[in-house]
Amino acid sequence: MMVAKKSDVCSATLTLSQTFDVNALAAALATEDVDIETHSSSLEVQVSADNISDLRARLNTALRSIQAASESLIEVNRSR
Repeated sequence: MMVAKKSDVCSATLTLSQTFDVNALAAALATEDVDIETHSSSLEVQVSADNISDLRARLNTALRSIQAASESLIEVNRSR
C-alpha cells in the first residue's frame, strides 16, 4: 500500500444515496469548487485539491453546505 504525502494531489468522492431532494442539495453546492453528478435518488460529489490539507478544508466546506441545505429542507417539509 502506498502512503500519501501531505503534498500529493488528492481527491475524495462523497455519495449521498436515497436522497429525495437531490437537485436542492446539488444547488447548495453550486458555489463550491466540486464536481457534482446527480441521479434519480442519489448525489455524487467529487472534491479535488493540490494537497491533503486543502482537500480536508474543501470536504469540510462541502459537508457544511450539504448539512445546512438538508436542515433547511427538513424545516420546510416540516412546516407543510
